[in-house]
Amino acid sequence: MIRAVVPVLLIALLASAPASAGRIFGDIRMNDKPLPDSVKVRITAPLAAEARTGPVADSTLTDKFGSYKLNVKDEGRCILTLVFEKQPVDLIVFSYKQAMRYDLILERKDGKLSLRRK
Repeated sequence: MIRAVVPVLLIALLASAPASAGRIFGDIRMNDKPLPDSVKVRITAPLAAEARTGPVADSTLTDKFGSYKLNVKDEGRCILTLVFEKQPVDLIVFSYKQAMRYDLILERKDGKLSLRRK
């Protein structure tokens, strides 16, 4: 009986490991419309206080609604980068153990793109 329970508990423990990762998700809009699908979004692993860049923790593409979902294993300050029309735009975000929603607005001012939280 115990031999049958141990593998089940081991599988349950391994399956719950990704649940401890912080999920960052949301929608991105520009001019009150969702971004088109297949816009690249990536996020760095949490950074040290003075760091301005770091290794990519996860990347994805937006769907037809401008939505994205990213996972970061650890908590901390991260850089979310959106690549739109071959121009990277960065925004500082924070990952936590619980999921965080970041609805974003992409703006163009004087030909330069900027990204901000809604």
